[in-house]
Amino acid sequence: VTPAKIPYNDRAQWLVQSFKEQDRPFFDAGIRGEGQIVAVSDTGVDVNNCYFSNPDAPTPNIIPNAAHRKIIQYWDFVDDSDYQNGHGTHVSGTVLGKKSDGTG
Repeated sequence: VTPAKIPYNDRAQWLVQSFKEQDRPFFDAGIRGEGQIVAVSDTGVDVNNCYFSNPDAPTPNIIPNAAHRKIIQYWDFVDDSDYQNGHGTHVSGTVLGKKSDGTG
């Protein structure tokens, strides 16, 4: 018998923000991540992944493009052997949040 897997994403919100159950001081203050710029340095990113794609703006390569939905600048420092299923895509997806359709 395989035990049921229970997602705990709803708990992660308050664990990261306060470590007190149902206490989300950042969210309560209106801080939800919109308009923020963060940097991720890792193995590379699958720019065609649903978390990063933007059909209305090309993915910027070295030269910043503030019109892109998620990636405003991308420097490809490594080869392309790890992008689609790599750690950099995973970490960047965790940091950047929602898919291009607004879900996830």
